Amino acid sequence: MNKLLRDLSNFSIFSKTALSILLFFSLFYIFSKDSIPDSVSILPLRQTLIQIPIDKPKNKHHSPQIKRKSPPIESPHKKPFSIVDPKLNDELEYDFSPYVKLYKSGRVERLPDIPLVPPGIDPLTGVNSKDVRIDEATGVSVRLYLPKQAIGTDLKQRHKFPVLLYFHGGAFVIESAFSKFYHHYLNVLVSKAEVVAVSVDYRLAPEHHLPAAYEDAWMALKWALSNCQFGPEPWLLAHGDINRVFLGGDSAGGNIAHDAAIRAGMDQSELGVKIKGLILSNPYFWGKDPVGTEPNDKWIRDTFEKNWKFVCGGLMGIDHPAVNPLTWMEGLRNLGCERVLVTVSGRDFFRERGLAYVKGLKNSGWSGEVEIYETKDEFHVYFISDPLGKKAAKEMQALAAFINRL
Repeated sequence: MNKLLRDLSNFSIFSKTALSILLFFSLFYIFSKDSIPDSVSILPLRQTLIQIPIDKPKNKHHSPQIKRKSPPIESPHKKPFSIVDPKLNDELEYDFSPYVKLYKSGRVERLPDIPLVPPGIDPLTGVNSKDVRIDEATGVSVRLYLPKQAIGTDLKQRHKFPVLLYFHGGAFVIESAFSKFYHHYLNVLVSKAEVVAVSVDYRLAPEHHLPAAYEDAWMALKWALSNCQFGPEPWLLAHGDINRVFLGGDSAGGNIAHDAAIRAGMDQSELGVKIKGLILSNPYFWGKDPVGTEPNDKWIRDTFEKNWKFVCGGLMGIDHPAVNPLTWMEGLRNLGCERVLVTVSGRDFFRERGLAYVKGLKNSGWSGEVEIYETKDEFHVYFISDPLGKKAAKEMQALAAFINRL
């Protein structure tokens, strides 16, 4: 891989900007894989996402991983802005093409729109879904999913299913719980695992730097647990099993799920419920120094670090526990769940971090069970674009078995 990257960087047709796009958005070949001619021999790079990853006093209201004051709550919707110096409107602060550009004026330009789809009964799986706004101040919403086994049953019977809070990927910068890709993926997952899912549409950077996504995740978790016990949300009250609650996510979403599990362990009195399990699918973790077979190329590692700085607003270094959990063993030791499943893909740059996470968790003194699932010869979050593919279906079967294990 290192040789391939060096060779590509020497091609005249590939500027460093182009290589940066290939590296950091090859995950999103899912969304635009036909836009690059097949004649260009960059397939391994465009199918490998290097996620970018991206905050409050240590007390019961804030993630114990983050030690800074909370940013003011903002609306997730775009706001009009005024320009003191017109030149700032066109002067780039950070170019995250082909998805986001941040200008020095503070203006954020989101380039392609992510295709969104409405909720409803899925004709393929029979899963039903609906959207619920859970916080008016932030605009955070969730998409709830109900397995077909629960549809049409009397809500008073309260047939219970495991509850999965799911956090989508997208480098903390793009994607949505309402996108066609995640909607399809969740429909299939809910069908296979027979769970009630709460897919969280958290706020994105750079309009909302981390810890906004972490805070949204924690709020969504508490909202779901409350409604499973007391309502008024009827699907969760009737069908959500408070004793079988799982956190999960892919890529950046896996990072967010990990933060919520850390917080659940450190702030048990606030949560009041023990999380059953944590699913980290190709999670986004990184660090200053390479682990395992990670690339050692300075430019690559510097680029990772710059992008992390972009999504966290420069508030956390690349070895901060939020992105490098191995730097805070106390947090791992107090991880607030009974068991963990980590999945990695053989050609994913983050494979080594997933393996190191499992090893670190075992060595931390944490008392739970952890397991690893690896898919050979596949790229980062390959399963999102085609969850019914042969390898993706096998991995999903592992997720379903993990959730339904007694």
